[in-house]
Amino acid sequence: MTDPFRIDGQVALITGGGRGLGRAMAVGLARAGADIVVVARRDADLAETVVAVEAAGKRCLAVSGDVIADETAPRAVKTALDAFGRLDILINNAGTYHMGPIQETEPADWQRVIDVNLMGIFRFARAVGPHFLERGSGKVVNIASVLGTFGVGEATAYCASKAGVMGFTRSLAIEWAPRGINVNAIAPGLFNTDMSAGILQNEAFYKQIVAGIPRGTHGEPEDLVGTCVWLCSKASDHVVGQVVHVDGGATIV
Repeated sequence: MTDPFRIDGQVALITGGGRGLGRAMAVGLARAGADIVVVARRDADLAETVVAVEAAGKRCLAVSGDVIADETAPRAVKTALDAFGRLDILINNAGTYHMGPIQETEPADWQRVIDVNLMGIFRFARAVGPHFLERGSGKVVNIASVLGTFGVGEATAYCASKAGVMGFTRSLAIEWAPRGINVNAIAPGLFNTDMSAGILQNEAFYKQIVAGIPRGTHGEPEDLVGTCVWLCSKASDHVVGQVVHVDGGATIV
């Protein structure tokens, strides 16, 4: 039997693929057989991801751009189709955050988080839609967060945006499932990324957070790869509109 977790010959587009979770997923999908197109704002980060993917034995193209720009998503999709003639997987991973009391959160701070975390996935889903719908297949994985499930103080924009990602995922899943396209989400907990550096470096706060994680530790980017590959493979064909929490058990206590 063909391994249902293999994605040989497929092409994956990953936003926020320059480092952290995005780079780990890019390399993981490459090891599972896919060629990769990565989108990020920083050319140096993109170059490092390209090297890592190519070391895994697959091709990788870099698209420099901000997910909130009108032209980035169409350009990234065109790059994939021109180079590979197909696009099978979309990973909406690009994200940002703002911390602070709501009375000190400027409308521009709020809008930037919503634009990147929520509008970004809308733009890329809309850009891949015509190709996926024409082919009658495709996998979309949106990266949400445990903070879309439960709140935390002084992170209103981030929590609202990630709850929005979950709602978007369920709605688009209903819309596209009859057309052969799977839309799901992953909700990571505390992971070792640049975004979480402040928590990881604050010993007292870190201990407080980890006390609520049954596994007793934070995740490493590689801990997300298995779930990502599964949701992108044939093994998950009957999984529709789900939010998979990869959080060491944080949301069960």
